[in-house]
Amino acid sequence: MGDLTIPSWLPPPSALSIVVSRYKEPLDIWGDVAPNVYLYAKFDTPQVNDSIPHDSFRHYELLPNAGREGQTYCHHIYTHYDNLEPIVIFSQGDPFDILVPQTNNTEQLVRTAQESLLQDFDPVTIYNYDLLHDVAEWGPIDWSSPEEGYWITPKQLETLTPAPYDMAEFWQRLFLEPHPVAVRVLHGAVFAVRRETIWRHPPEFYRRCLDQFADAGKNAVNPEIGFFMERAWLAAWSKGNWKDRVEIP
Repeated sequence: MGDLTIPSWLPPPSALSIVVSRYKEPLDIWGDVAPNVYLYAKFDTPQVNDSIPHDSFRHYELLPNAGREGQTYCHHIYTHYDNLEPIVIFSQGDPFDILVPQTNNTEQLVRTAQESLLQDFDPVTIYNYDLLHDVAEWGPIDWSSPEEGYWITPKQLETLTPAPYDMAEFWQRLFLEPHPVAVRVLHGAVFAVRRETIWRHPPEFYRRCLDQFADAGKNAVNPEIGFFMERAWLAAWSKGNWKDRVEIP
């Protein structure tokens, strides 16, 4: 394992894990928490080009560049379902561009999760409440419209692989029940949860998630299914995020 200095504020790996979906982002920000990190790489960056030794991480795995972060999260949960740590943080490769100023570094990422989840405040830790929105788009979505510019970048729009069905059918296939009027969504899908929250759903739930990425998503780099899943995470963690009206536009 790489020789890294472990900070005193970092809990043991048995108490907290961090799941990171990486493409080509630098690894520097994850160095101090490497013993707790399951690093899933969507690009085979040679070790010589990385500043942090790959074997410093609790787990370093190369995955196909498919499905955005949602497929990575579901892969981790389904693979490690019976051995999840008490607190699990899920993150993109470089989350702080959207989490600042509320959360600026990995220490805050860890401490915030511990404070909120260990004291039983909420079933999920939100790192930037400005990223919360209620969405009621269940039919076909015109991702090229200006209103969708918040959710998808021009570069992502160029490579988008459309799903063969809309958000309503995606919801039915995942949750096996009809969708609510609106759903609370966390833009960016960076959050922390207790393992008991993940265990609210059986392994088959996460298998269905993976199947949708493989089938409807065609294992594409940038599938519309990935944007659907981004809108489903908070609903998966708590029925409180199933809304009867839009409260936070």
